Amino acid sequence: MTAVRRRLTEPLESTTWIFGAWMALGLAVGAVATWLGSGSMGGFGNTDICETLPNTITDTGTAPTGGGVGVRPGATMDTWAYFHACAANPTIGQRIWYTLIDLPSVIFWACVLWMLWRLLNSARSHGPFTRQVAAAMRRLGWFILGGTIVAGAVHGLALDMILNSLFRPGIGFGDAIFGPFRALLPVPVIVGAAMLTFARIIDVGQSMDEEIRATI
Repeated sequence: MTAVRRRLTEPLESTTWIFGAWMALGLAVGAVATWLGSGSMGGFGNTDICETLPNTITDTGTAPTGGGVGVRPGATMDTWAYFHACAANPTIGQRIWYTLIDLPSVIFWACVLWMLWRLLNSARSHGPFTRQVAAAMRRLGWFILGGTIVAGAVHGLALDMILNSLFRPGIGFGDAIFGPFRALLPVPVIVGAAMLTFARIIDVGQSMDEEIRATI
């Protein structure tokens, strides 16, 4: 029975372990390289803070520099194609905001892998059609929906702060309001809804099974 239940969660369980180990290895290598001074993690370590201005036209070089878009003191801009600016000596605030551009997605996926592993472990321990599995699926579904919105909002806010620290005039460059909701479409909202739906189906199935057993 144990071997059957172990095969039941494959190949998803092995895939979860592979991606989890790959993520842990990447973070460990990045942390060591940052500590040794030869690499970086986010905005910390041996790195410049660079971003490309989104939602703008390209500069052909014949108009005034950046078409009215300039950079703030301490930043340099490349206008050969898109508006790309870098800060060679970033402030601590720029380093933090730059880190927060990608950190939410890393945390989100780490949590998804962990919750998915717990769901699969519950399926192996208690069986696939149990209330424990339904509860794990429900938690994962709500986390995917809520986590996508939160990660998208933090990403948009951090990107907006970085762009405003590099480019002038200071206007809203990033999309911290509608970006999170666009991030939900289409995959996260479908996966999250599927998890919640299958959790409800399993719960109803368990209730029906209990009623049948009670009548026997």
